[in-house]
Amino acid sequence: MDFTKLNIEFANMQNIISKYNNLQNEIKNRIKIDLKDINKYETKIKNTKNALEKECLKMIIISLKNETTFLESLVKEENNNERETSTTKTV
Repeated sequence: MDFTKLNIEFANMQNIISKYNNLQNEIKNRIKIDLKDINKYETKIKNTKNALEKECLKMIIISLKNETTFLESLVKEENNNERETSTTKTV
């Protein structure tokens, strides 16, 4: 029996899974970085007296919060999908 095709498919699946895990890690790291940046800019807002700079920082914070919300929803969706598939497999 020739298992070369099966071995190739298994290797392809492993590559896809590792790429998926790397992508999830990148998303989680991006969320952490965004949260740090939000805190940094909020501190800058408190310390600056320049009204224009404050408004610019507020816009940056809003965009970072929107990005973080979107990325968190992706992670949450994936966690829900993983739970559903694991529940389906156990039944």
